Amino acid sequence: MTRAALLVAAALPPGAGGALSPGAGGRRTRPAVRAVRTALLAMLPLLGAAGDAPAARPAPEHAQNPGAPAVAAEAVTFPAADSLPVSGWWLAGPAGAPAVVIGGRGAGSTADRLPAARAFLERGFAVLTFDYRGCGPGHDPATDDSLRTIVFASAWVDDMLGALRYARSRAGSGRHVFAWGQDPGGAVAVAAAARERRSCDAVATEGLFRTAQDHLRMLGTSTIPHVAERHGVLVRGGDDPISACARLMVPLLTVLAGRDDVTPPTVTRQVAARCLVRWESWAIPEAKHEGAEQTPGYFDRIAAWFKRWTAFPAGGS
Repeated sequence: MTRAALLVAAALPPGAGGALSPGAGGRRTRPAVRAVRTALLAMLPLLGAAGDAPAARPAPEHAQNPGAPAVAAEAVTFPAADSLPVSGWWLAGPAGAPAVVIGGRGAGSTADRLPAARAFLERGFAVLTFDYRGCGPGHDPATDDSLRTIVFASAWVDDMLGALRYARSRAGSGRHVFAWGQDPGGAVAVAAAARERRSCDAVATEGLFRTAQDHLRMLGTSTIPHVAERHGVLVRGGDDPISACARLMVPLLTVLAGRDDVTPPTVTRQVAARCLVRWESWAIPEAKHEGAEQTPGYFDRIAAWFKRWTAFPAGGS
């Protein structure tokens, strides 16, 4: 597995929004994802944008912020659960630190998640952030429109499960691994942890939908020709949040944004209540679907919740 040292910009304070980037020569994903892109293109002929509905929105390159102070990171490649290569950045924490794997929104690139990565890093965690297949620098721009109506895919769960396994191997024996996700990243994290108990020790997420099909209906995009049918192919049985939560064997924290009209708190509660182990919630009444992480004390609270579970053996052992 090839790794290259690089510097990534991380100038924003913890919790601030905005995209950050590597310095000169940002990393590029490998071409081995072309088989998946080909499959997606075969199933998803070019479709127009579905308004402002949440969907995959890849970024063609990392945004540049060359004046920012640098934080050391490592460009890494690891296998997804289905063996396809996934590219990401590993930010090493203090010796013996637990690790947090970030499940992104499906928009932009790894660089956009660096403010959150830095926030966890400064609170004593190692961090792994990555791009879902077909997203991030190096992806084929021709696939952008074909991905625009995709809200969830089991292939992304494969990527997250691979990321959790990789973080486990990098963190070291006996170290804890946690997952934090936003938008589809939350559903992806829950599904990955539900598939493999030993991959993850706890999951924190912002909002959940019941199923991909239900989410499409709520967004009003299910009426676009073939979109619902394609999600029937892209989402495998058991990966939808309402099914995954019923099999989840690790603690779950849901952040309930009071003004979230995409994954409303009422829906998130219904889904998360199916968790078999322990489910907790944190309500932020004035938060919207995006931007909850800018709430004062947000990362302090998430980090403290993760660290509670380090009192128990890692990996369910």
